[in-house]
Amino acid sequence: MDSEIMRANYADIPIITGMFEDCKSYLEEREILQWDEQYPSKEYFETAFAGENLFVLKLNGEIQGAMVLDEWQTPEWAEANWTEVDRAPLILHSFCVHPSFQGGGYGGKMLEFAERFTEQQGYPALRLDTYAGNEGAVKFYEKRGFKRVGKVRLNGKPEGHEWYYCFEKIF
Repeated sequence: MDSEIMRANYADIPIITGMFEDCKSYLEEREILQWDEQYPSKEYFETAFAGENLFVLKLNGEIQGAMVLDEWQTPEWAEANWTEVDRAPLILHSFCVHPSFQGGGYGGKMLEFAERFTEQQGYPALRLDTYAGNEGAVKFYEKRGFKRVGKVRLNGKPEGHEWYYCFEKIF
């Protein structure tokens, strides 16, 4: 299958939002409540697009994955044991491959793109978090060389789903 990763177009936002709704439902069926009505939302993706931080995975021309790459870190991350770096790290948010295409290696391709982008833009590190109860995601990042640097409680998450692991890869 022909795949490419690129910056999103504004016209992609409704498609991305719909794909995330599918992903939220898929996760909820597995009792993983890491996303809700407020995040990620159409408005969130519009803001990411405006900052040129929204990227999509296209398979045969159709959007089947998305991610946001920017410098924003949630305040709760201050509790993690991050490696000290000399400038702001790049942060991976809202990382998703449509459930129909999970397990096909596309998440790995997207993460490799994020790593190359991090290096090409001169960032010293790529950081992210994932819900601690999402064992598949935890293993995915660890298998790809990301170091777990802490466990933080994110405010506003449903009870029993508020603990997240922080990961980083240094470049």
